[in-house]
Amino acid sequence: MSHILITLDFSAYSSEVEKVGYALAKKIGASVTLVTIINKHNNYVPADTGQLFVNQWEARKSIAEKALQEVKEKHADVKTDIITLIGDPKEDIIPLSIQKHTTFIVMGTHGRTGLSRMVMGSTAESIIRNSFVPVVVVPMNKIKFKEVEE
Repeated sequence: MSHILITLDFSAYSSEVEKVGYALAKKIGASVTLVTIINKHNNYVPADTGQLFVNQWEARKSIAEKALQEVKEKHADVKTDIITLIGDPKEDIIPLSIQKHTTFIVMGTHGRTGLSRMVMGSTAESIIRNSFVPVVVVPMNKIKFKEVEE
């Protein structure tokens, strides 16, 4: 059976990545693993949710798990697992795709250029270069173009 790994970062573009990933899953009859990798190199304090956490990483993981669960529930007709990790997306996506026997990886790109790309790097580019399976990349520019059309 086919299996798709859909990576979501819950940016403004994640809903389009979700749509593309689930459309592909339905078309080929695949199961899905939804994954969010909380980048251990990005340090910020999440918004106050009213819950008490020992540290920001626990808080961020809890928020991400809840968001992935909501996505899973929206697509109840597709067998879906969820995974939330604290790590580095560039280092963790490919091993996870191997572990899950993934047929496709579906992810978005932020379309960073210049200094921000040099500093933050391109996760999508790294995954494309190193993946053993096809990678479907939903470009930010496609989404911006779609917004202009409407």
